Amino acid sequence: SGEVHDENDPGKGDLVREGDEGIEEALRDILHAADLGYCVIGSDVAGFSGSEIPPRLYIRWAQFSTFCGLFLNGGHGERRLWKRSEQEMEIIRRFSWLHTELVPYMYSLVVASHNGGPPLMRPVEGDYHYLFGDSFLVAPIYRDSLEREVHLPAGEWRYFFDDREVIEGPTKLTREYPLEEFPVYVREGSIVPMDVKRAYTGIGDASSENYLTLNLYPDTKSPSTFEFHSEESAGPGLIEMKANDASIDIAVTGIPKPHILRVRVDREPKRIRLNGEDLVSGWNYNSDNSRVIVRSEDNRSAEYRIDF
Repeated sequence: SGEVHDENDPGKGDLVREGDEGIEEALRDILHAADLGYCVIGSDVAGFSGSEIPPRLYIRWAQFSTFCGLFLNGGHGERRLWKRSEQEMEIIRRFSWLHTELVPYMYSLVVASHNGGPPLMRPVEGDYHYLFGDSFLVAPIYRDSLEREVHLPAGEWRYFFDDREVIEGPTKLTREYPLEEFPVYVREGSIVPMDVKRAYTGIGDASSENYLTLNLYPDTKSPSTFEFHSEESAGPGLIEMKANDASIDIAVTGIPKPHILRVRVDREPKRIRLNGEDLVSGWNYNSDNSRVIVRSEDNRSAEYRIDF
């Protein structure tokens, strides 16, 4: 069974369903609550009641919970990952870390929602599809199948777990998603601030700790902005990005800690400038994952230009 929680009502009642129907009921209730304007919502991973937790259900529910405001690994049954199978431990650990890494992104959007903006989760066309902020389209797998039909909204999208290809929306696609992956697509132009401390997700490693990692997907068709909020700053910060075929401009202001730029690009830059000066060190290009990585100690304001 699944128990749905929101930030104002932590005891929203057991769904009294098992297995696949349990996760479908949780999806239905969570997205209904999101449609009503609730912002921080989640469910007990694999349900609250029952002693048996099927491994595939546990994995898929944890993946869905990664892209919810609340990730709750509570309830009956064995929840200690080191007591579960190695496959469950590795996959769920990676996704729970991804949820934790996304906290700066979620926190900023929850503050914006509190100030009158849209909720963190917004249902869209497609069975149990939703936007997680403006950056992510999520289509949870709620059947015991690797195959899923995904409805992508208008815009340009990349599959989050293999972002080599740009997909033009609106469109429908059907494919298999192995247990190690999940139907999540990131919109071109996205700015995703993250708190990376370990190497589990592949987005950084232990050296990323104490930095704000900015996961950036430049869009040559339109500029992007992200208003950043954190408990450490008195007011909002701002991250701005605009791109064309020859260069990418990124401006960071009001961020209360050093930052790492992680920019999705298709080719190696010729040079990078920081505040008008050539940056001769502190950056590298990784051709394996098509990323420019720039590490900066400037936590007040910084203007970057990446030239190709």
